[in-house]
Amino acid sequence: MSLPSRPHALRCAFTLAVVALAGCGGSDEPKATQVAAKVNGDEITVHQINQAMQRLASVPEAQAKQAQKQILDRLVDQQLLVQQAVEKKLDRDPRVVQAIEAARRQILAQAYVEQVVGTAQKATDETVKEFYAQHPELFQERRVYRFAQMAVAAPADRHDAIRAKLEELDKQSDKAKILPQLAEWLKSENLQFRVTQATQGAEQLPIEVLPKYHQMKLGDLMFAPGAQGVVISQLTAAQTQPMSEQQAQPFIEQYLQNRERAKLSDEEMKRLRSAAKIEYVGDFAKLEGQQPSAPGSDQPAGQAPAAAQPAAPEQPAAAGEKADEDAIAKGLKGLK
Repeated sequence: MSLPSRPHALRCAFTLAVVALAGCGGSDEPKATQVAAKVNGDEITVHQINQAMQRLASVPEAQAKQAQKQILDRLVDQQLLVQQAVEKKLDRDPRVVQAIEAARRQILAQAYVEQVVGTAQKATDETVKEFYAQHPELFQERRVYRFAQMAVAAPADRHDAIRAKLEELDKQSDKAKILPQLAEWLKSENLQFRVTQATQGAEQLPIEVLPKYHQMKLGDLMFAPGAQGVVISQLTAAQTQPMSEQQAQPFIEQYLQNRERAKLSDEEMKRLRSAAKIEYVGDFAKLEGQQPSAPGSDQPAGQAPAAAQPAAPEQPAAAGEKADEDAIAKGLKGLK
């Protein structure tokens, strides 16, 4: 077989080049691009916008384009600031470098946790039915509570004195005078406090102490010590608002799945710790094996666990607002 002549080979190469160009850009239609904007040459992509959209609550389809534009504008502003930071060499500032590394570590750790808990099984109809039956205070006998709450900023060594004064006042017949009289005593002791009103459904209270709240009568008190002080709650009203099993099912499913995810996460953390060689150094070696005291651990036997972490008087926390992975609010979020 003879090789093609040089002119013939050049014609073939030219023909292939024309075909390739026609396939790449011969059409007048605009090419699809993943670039949404360029800021001084730096690209902002559609993927960045989509990622930000995923972090938003459900956006109606009619408003999606507007939301995307708003996100893009924020990303443009962010990129302008990033460019200025780099120009000023802030990306080399030790504090910035440490913050970036801390964020990287957190993202990687969270990604691994999500992979581990991603195997959590969905609750079955049987487990949902069983959970519903085991917690009448959440469903069949669900109540909405109204509390008068007093958040007191006090060190741990004053908690017993506050509790003792509260018990003394609780012995009187007129329950309406307890908090006003306690307020006068707190003033005499130079302890700052703030009184607020709070309305909460059963699902907003910690599940481990909900039965105690369920048994409360008008005027009854709940004493909740914490790291920054105490929260004293007095029941002023309660209304029964039951929830059917059908209404409760999606929330129970979510709660049970969250509980399973937390279990998987805890088990994996224990496994990793047991398999790792962990050495505490310097002053921290002295703390090895010591368990930190949990807020509210100064409660006597039989006392209900803290329903809240009391805030400073300027921003008191309502009972049930603490971040507790086992609180039923995780599964029944949004119900009133």
